[in-house]
Amino acid sequence: MTITIGSGATRRDLSDQDAIKLTSGRDFWSSESVAGIPAIRMSDGPHGLRYQAQAADHLGINEAVPATAFPTASASASSWDPSLLVKMGAAIAEEARSMNVDVVLGPGVNIKRNPLGGRNFEFFSEDPLLTGALATAWTSGLQSKGVGASLKHFAGNSQETDRLRSDSLIDATALHELYLEAFRLAVTQSQPETVMIAYNLLNGTYMSDHEYLLNTVLRGQWGFKGAVVTDWGALNDKVASLNAGTDLEMPSSGHLFDKPALAALKTGALDRARLTRAVANIAAIADRKRPAFTGDRTALLQSHVALAQEIEENSAVLMKNDGTLPLQPGRKLAVIGALADQTRIQGAGSSHITTPQSTSILAGLKAAGHAYNYAPGYALDGLADEKLVKAATAAAKKAEDVIVVLGLPATAEAEGTDRTSMALPADQAALLHAVAAVNPNVVVLLVAGSVVTTDWAKDAKAVLNLFLGGEAVGTAAERLLFGAVSPSGKLAETYPQRYEDVPSSALYGKNPLSVPYAESLYVGYRYYDKAKQPVAYPFGFGLSYTTFAMSNARLNADHLGKTDQALTVTVDVKNTGTMRGAEVVQAYVSEDDQDQLVPKQTLAAFQKVWLDPGEQQTVTLTLPKRAFSRWDDQHQQFTLTGGAWHVCVGNSSRNMITQLPLTVDAPAFRVEAPAWYRQPVGLPNVADFTALSGLAPAPVRAPQPGDFTRLSVPRALAKYSRVARLVASVVIANMQKNDGTPKDSPEGQFLATIVWDTPLVRLAQQSGGSLKLWMVDLLVALANHGKKAPQP
Repeated sequence: MTITIGSGATRRDLSDQDAIKLTSGRDFWSSESVAGIPAIRMSDGPHGLRYQAQAADHLGINEAVPATAFPTASASASSWDPSLLVKMGAAIAEEARSMNVDVVLGPGVNIKRNPLGGRNFEFFSEDPLLTGALATAWTSGLQSKGVGASLKHFAGNSQETDRLRSDSLIDATALHELYLEAFRLAVTQSQPETVMIAYNLLNGTYMSDHEYLLNTVLRGQWGFKGAVVTDWGALNDKVASLNAGTDLEMPSSGHLFDKPALAALKTGALDRARLTRAVANIAAIADRKRPAFTGDRTALLQSHVALAQEIEENSAVLMKNDGTLPLQPGRKLAVIGALADQTRIQGAGSSHITTPQSTSILAGLKAAGHAYNYAPGYALDGLADEKLVKAATAAAKKAEDVIVVLGLPATAEAEGTDRTSMALPADQAALLHAVAAVNPNVVVLLVAGSVVTTDWAKDAKAVLNLFLGGEAVGTAAERLLFGAVSPSGKLAETYPQRYEDVPSSALYGKNPLSVPYAESLYVGYRYYDKAKQPVAYPFGFGLSYTTFAMSNARLNADHLGKTDQALTVTVDVKNTGTMRGAEVVQAYVSEDDQDQLVPKQTLAAFQKVWLDPGEQQTVTLTLPKRAFSRWDDQHQQFTLTGGAWHVCVGNSSRNMITQLPLTVDAPAFRVEAPAWYRQPVGLPNVADFTALSGLAPAPVRAPQPGDFTRLSVPRALAKYSRVARLVASVVIANMQKNDGTPKDSPEGQFLATIVWDTPLVRLAQQSGGSLKLWMVDLLVALANHGKKAPQP
């Protein structure tokens, strides 16, 4: 039999075998080419293009061709400026087309549930509206230049530990109002060519097999028109995945599962209409006419340096300043901290960019003509060294101003592993304290893509958060430090005082295979604000070198009816200082009835506005009807929620200038819940979560012989099988040798962790056919010691 797609000149008739073949990759980065359907070339790149022309891997270990390294998402999100994300997306698309890449894997829009998430630097925010707006902008910019986006990782992907087999247990309200909302916004507003499904299960079902989320929600409720692609090695069951809505398995698995799928097609277990859908969706992307690149690639990369610098200058957040910043040129300056010289510009993993140029903080200062005395102060390996501290304090004593560069080591922020602490390395905090004791004029530059505790900030007069600022971070830092431009970034996530204050802290990482999202909606400011929990720095916060006044806030109406599509809130913003700068006007909405599962307030609209000294502008924000709606799981829709509401306008979730009351003319709708969810105080417990959601985590239990399946990881099998231990060690050693990666380096450790913690069948899927299923089954049998294994 055949599968027919298209009509007329675009009609293709594929044999059943070729149709199934098309739904699996040809190699690591390309889809198959059959029946005149060309291959699709894909490449990593949320904050820059990671194109691998030869040796291919999904881990960011092997070298890629040079490309622009833009600030990572945790930085660019703090710009609160979608127009900059449009520019970034367009620039990445131009670089992609220069290498004939069709689809770039990004943006990453997973909500930052916990500060220890190892991949948090790649994601935008704890808030879905801000995340969705920026993802929409990035996608629109990319696709405006003829390159497809791959919105990822759909959905509930909030940890790296055991990410390939963890089960995210999320109640319906939190799922739709928090974890899916950014995806919905990006899908409905920018229609990415592809959506990438995550590795994890969600409420007991692997994402590749999730009929409800892929067909009912993504395609049905949101109207997604593109193709669903697996993360690399995330296919669970080819027949189930095609039936559920997944279209393309990546990378090549050597077509491990084609024969069983063909047999299932003949018996009807694989729905022919759904296979046709997958083939048609893949062909539509493959057939798309894309612009050819005709310029000079070296010149293109050089032209993007200024954009990387502009984004970083707009993203850095001034978290503290007693008037020390901006610095005055000509004063004796000491720069302390190894990260000043070896400035981290990105995290580790599949998003790692090979850039032809990178300006460290020291290089930025030197290029601008500043004289300084540099002392490393600490070693990047975290080992304390009294000699380094002594040299740093000596340099500080001779200076009038001291810049201390602190941050996270490369090993702390990497795909495949979560952080173990929210604190900076202890030797860095001790160094800062020692330096401040001999010279109080200390400015801290923070280089970290993730949230850290900031109790050390008491030893600094100013703190400027650079995040992971991309290849031009040094140039941007100098301009910010010396006042060529005023900091204008606002925090896209809350900085809590202690890790213990994080609502998911008691459970995160404790049962990584069965993960109760017990805090439900209460993530980030949604929790801290309702729980009245003090924080170090609130969501939306950021200082400037100038001052602003907001006044005359007003709504266009004092009620919202069923037929109304939106309200508007208008506010006058004036620069009352002496320097050009930007303020971000933020509007939050809140139900007056707080005795239910509902945040105190949620971000509903925002706008960044640049003003000259003395300049005033009237800003009008649109508050969509959706902002006043709640998820009704019974009817599978958002419903306008009647009753008393108010709109708050300010410049952070903790700094409002006004509260404007209004009435929503609709039936009341309340989300009932146990007491903790009506008024969260302290941390949630699993029993209340189960009462709320009906979901219960599986007990933690170390696997024993007889428990192992194809989904078991080498680390677990190695405890009971010398062969499994030997095979994994040889694979890791060969990968490290082939890549020239020292085994004790961060990259070498990353490689080892990935291999030890990847399920055997996923390793086979990513091996391009070199690891056969019979080999996997043999390793499983040896570890089971002759006991019958359960069905995977």
